[in-house]
Amino acid sequence: MSEYSHSSYAQTAPPPMHSAGTPGGGTAAAPPKKFAVLGAVGAVIALAGSCVNWVVSTSDSADGGVKGIDGDGIITLIIALVGAVLMLAALATKKGVLYLIGAATGLATAIVLAINMASPERLLAQKLQDEEGVSAKVAEKAAEQAAKLYDLTPGPGIYIALIGALMILVFGVLGFLKTRSGR
Repeated sequence: MSEYSHSSYAQTAPPPMHSAGTPGGGTAAAPPKKFAVLGAVGAVIALAGSCVNWVVSTSDSADGGVKGIDGDGIITLIIALVGAVLMLAALATKKGVLYLIGAATGLATAIVLAINMASPERLLAQKLQDEEGVSAKVAEKAAEQAAKLYDLTPGPGIYIALIGALMILVFGVLGFLKTRSGR
């Protein structure tokens, strides 16, 4: 044996480091930054989609389309903006509940988008009411006739906004779950 084995100084190895990066195998309580950033990116995508055409015509005689901000796109724009702020606040404060509330904004945005996807003439009726000053009944009747005449379909903006809304929803839930698993 070695003469050092009877030393009064104990020679111990440092505790083993595990994959989480903490001694003893505990999990790190680091916030899931990537989820907050990706959720905020989803919010920006939803914001952009709200400004693009939500209703287009497949007819050759029609031109352009109706942008989301001519109707319910204003709602999705505001909700997505709130979602972006919540995701960035979750990143800064490391609070899991902010991820969950942010996910709820993604769900609310997706619901508004689903309603508009199911009824493209709804947005046209809103635009007629706002810009032409016609009554709701007249606008709905004109929008129904236009839908038949011009074959109105959901446009690219509604799909872009839906992708963004689903990103907010998914990454908000994942961020919340990640902060809960770190406890």
